[in-house]
Amino acid sequence: MNNVSIIGRLGQNPELRTTTGGKAVASFSVAVENRLRDNEEPDWVNIEVWGKIAEVVAEHKTKGDQVAITGRLTSSAWTDDDNNKRSRLYVTAETVDFLHSPKANAKEAA
Repeated sequence: MNNVSIIGRLGQNPELRTTTGGKAVASFSVAVENRLRDNEEPDWVNIEVWGKIAEVVAEHKTKGDQVAITGRLTSSAWTDDDNNKRSRLYVTAETVDFLHSPKANAKEAA
């Protein structure tokens, strides 16, 4: 079974692009608290989300916003321009729930 559920804060604004086939895809990273370590450094998880959800996330979420993500682990491998083998592991999100936005709270307090 390949299921991932995380809650964290966006490390940067989502980057929205369109594939040559016309499908929207957004990429961003999420800082996730790691309670097993003594230091306060988060784990950074790369996220990719597709379709209409990608468009909504890119339009409404920015750096610092808290989200809950469910999806699956995905890996990709390639050879770079210098002929080095590269790989990456990331989460392909199936759902992205909007939890907390620091800007929304600041507007409510004003």
